Amino acid sequence: MQAISQATAQVLVRLGYEKTTTGAVAECAGVSIGTLYQYFPNKELLVASVVNAHYREVLATVESVLLEHAKSPLEESLRALIRSSLDAHRLQPELHKVLMEQVPGVGDSTQVLELREKLTSLLEKYLARHLGTRSGARLRMLAFVIETTIEALTHRAVIDAPHWLNSGELETEAYALLAPYISKR
Repeated sequence: MQAISQATAQVLVRLGYEKTTTGAVAECAGVSIGTLYQYFPNKELLVASVVNAHYREVLATVESVLLEHAKSPLEESLRALIRSSLDAHRLQPELHKVLMEQVPGVGDSTQVLELREKLTSLLEKYLARHLGTRSGARLRMLAFVIETTIEALTHRAVIDAPHWLNSGELETEAYALLAPYISKR
């Protein structure tokens, strides 16, 4: 199934969402159309698998960063979170651009919404350890704002300014935006 998902990503980048077909994906993956349909009965499910793989990758990255920086100062962890999000999007910026600009309802699938919830929960638990006792609602809001800000800035850069993903400028600006926000909490 991973080969089919990878082939879907390649075809999306090459042809765009509208021209992507299950036949083109099957050919790229080197499988029969029947085999492809056993796992993915339509183009929408193929694309959903690519989107969900991206969110799982981001979730694993955030988990890894938070674990690695469990005892680090909050500012250092924030820099690592921003960097890891940019790293995840540096890998295939052309694919992310297609997903964000051309694919309808990318952020609305149940799995994507569940993964966003997990990201926010991970950040909330991390913040609780680093900021001491705060109300659950306040921690939830902090985690939501941090996660949403980093993801939104990263996705916007993928679409409008991919050179900022590699220049270090976006990382610096995201940190300058979020560090005072967190330190005032």
